[in-house]
Amino acid sequence: MRNKHLSLRITLKTFIFIINLIVIFPNAKAQRKVISLNGTWQVEETTETNLIPQRFTHTIPVPSLIDMAKPRFKEVKKGADSNRYFWYRKSFVLDKNMPEHVILQISKAAYSKTLFVNGKLASVRQTIFSSYETDITSLLNPAGQENIIVLRLGSFDNFPDTAINGNDFEKIKFIPGIFDDVNLILSNGPYIENVQVVPNVVQQDIRVVAAINTFGKKGEQLISYQVRETASRKMVTEGSFRKDLSGGTDTVDFKAILKDCKFWSPEDPFLYEINISTGLDNIDTRFGMRSFRFDTASKVAMLNDQTYFLRGTNVPVYRFFEDSLRNNLPWDRKWVRTMFTRFKEMHWNIVRFHVGPAPRFWYDLADEMGILIQDEYAIWGGKGGIRKKITAEHIALEYESWMKERWNHPSIVIWDAQNETVASQTGKAINMVRHLDLSNRPWDNGYSAPVSATDPIEAHPYLFYPYHLKDAKEPEEGLLKKLMGQKRIPSNDPNEQDPSPDGKKYNNPIILNEYAWLWVNRDGSATTLSENVYKNFFKDVVTNEQRIEKCSRLTAALTEYWRAHRTSAGIMYFAGLSYSRPSSPRGETSDLLNDVKRFRYWPAFTKYVKASFSPVGLMVDTWEKSYTPNSVITVPVFVINDLAKEWKGELSLKLMENGKTIHQQKMAQTTGSLNVKVEKFDIRIPSKKGNYILVASIIYNGEKVESVRDILVY
Repeated sequence: MRNKHLSLRITLKTFIFIINLIVIFPNAKAQRKVISLNGTWQVEETTETNLIPQRFTHTIPVPSLIDMAKPRFKEVKKGADSNRYFWYRKSFVLDKNMPEHVILQISKAAYSKTLFVNGKLASVRQTIFSSYETDITSLLNPAGQENIIVLRLGSFDNFPDTAINGNDFEKIKFIPGIFDDVNLILSNGPYIENVQVVPNVVQQDIRVVAAINTFGKKGEQLISYQVRETASRKMVTEGSFRKDLSGGTDTVDFKAILKDCKFWSPEDPFLYEINISTGLDNIDTRFGMRSFRFDTASKVAMLNDQTYFLRGTNVPVYRFFEDSLRNNLPWDRKWVRTMFTRFKEMHWNIVRFHVGPAPRFWYDLADEMGILIQDEYAIWGGKGGIRKKITAEHIALEYESWMKERWNHPSIVIWDAQNETVASQTGKAINMVRHLDLSNRPWDNGYSAPVSATDPIEAHPYLFYPYHLKDAKEPEEGLLKKLMGQKRIPSNDPNEQDPSPDGKKYNNPIILNEYAWLWVNRDGSATTLSENVYKNFFKDVVTNEQRIEKCSRLTAALTEYWRAHRTSAGIMYFAGLSYSRPSSPRGETSDLLNDVKRFRYWPAFTKYVKASFSPVGLMVDTWEKSYTPNSVITVPVFVINDLAKEWKGELSLKLMENGKTIHQQKMAQTTGSLNVKVEKFDIRIPSKKGNYILVASIIYNGEKVESVRDILVY
């Protein structure tokens, strides 16, 4: 029996070794080769900071988070992990012809990263939210021998206070892990470190700026390039030129003409690809012919120099990392594609990655599927700001790495420096790095003062916020009329949080990327922030199903309201994907998915909120808390046309009781492109007291679009 157990242990140990060993066969003097190290790694936990473990008794998929290790480790939780360190181990062999340079690329991992190669210290990195590369050539064993990579990760609690740690007031765990791709890059140089493609949709050309590291070799180098359509592989243009390289890192700057090119947009996400070669190294870079800016006069977004209204949602990726149903879903390409498909079905054309960037392939899918991205860095300090130890200079270094990794994605249209934070460092950091992005994307600076007149400011007008407070009372005219009975400018923005010293208003374009304060957990229970709103002002809401219905109806009404009055360039629901924590410790916010794995929302949410974001939408503009029996009221109905062409169709308004229509009016309706038109209907209120609903509807693109209001008659 003892020998049987020994045999089992040896077999298991051999199996673990095999799944962590990669054998690589590079060709002599070949072009660049990228080898994925994703897959099963070994992992171990210690309280030591510098001693590599002798034994590794756990395995873990990469990318993932430490809670996916087998056997499982003790649960990670903020405030209890100051002496916990996790050591990841992977082996590989380079066979036969060794390349001149072997570079290890770690896309994203948390928290402090200390890299060892064959037992020797290779690098230390204290940034979490961007990729970094380490040349490990000098630390490798000869060809045919095993090489061992060990990456030590710290925890949130022992992360240095001089770097951005991704603090989020709604998270409770802050789970470490290698949560993005790991690659080996084999190159014989000169090595192309970075490429920036700058599309010009007016001149129909691209400017290409590439950083090339010769690792000390000087002399003339032939640089060649080819541009192809990504899908068809059709050649568009090609060329070559010679460049004297200095021996360090040189910049190559050239232009290529793309005559009769196709523009990239959410409606037609057409992609190109450029291959740049130095003869012994090459790199493929995907891009789209797309421009994006905000017009300072009209205060709207301009996509490819055309007015473009932003309708979208938020995804706090790192909150979902803590969700009980997360599992491996963030790294499942099919699941993420389904998520973006659902977003497009909801008529959302933009997503704000909230308090931290997403895994790399999410951006690739956004490029392919046509989703605009507002990419927010992982800074949320509120009015308390950012720790003084974190300097603007350090933030600028983190921003630079973040930008370089992403600036060729046509999906990314806004750099977002931070969320809801009043701090001087981020504005200074923006000014230090802005010039690096040659496409000159606009920047959102959270609650802090905007850096440029061409930048948007974010507004979070949580109209229901005052009504979750302990002593809140219902307004005499009724809650909904108080909140939406008249046009208002979105509030809770830098004008309130970080006003200009001279007293002048920031007159920047507005992005309304959070609003409502009506969150409901996935099971229909109220969150901690919305509980009092439902308890004190919607007493007829008793069951979880009723709460989901009420949340969906009110969210739709708010969406219609903000869209109809055209006071902002963009409106983004919070949140299309987040977390749900209905039990202790209860969560503050949530998404309204009823099936996370298949990414399906509750039917009520889809019914009402989807219609409120329709490119041709409606708003029934009546908000009275009650209506007098047998009276005649005039009901304005707003028709909102976000299309670049006029919309024609039939507009209907009907009064219903218990699912039956008791009165209906119809009219032919035309609304000009990018316009809002108000039609007025005279409606006689029934003489019988009771609950009715008023429904305006149109058919857009074969889909019924409705705006619904409760009519209480007494």
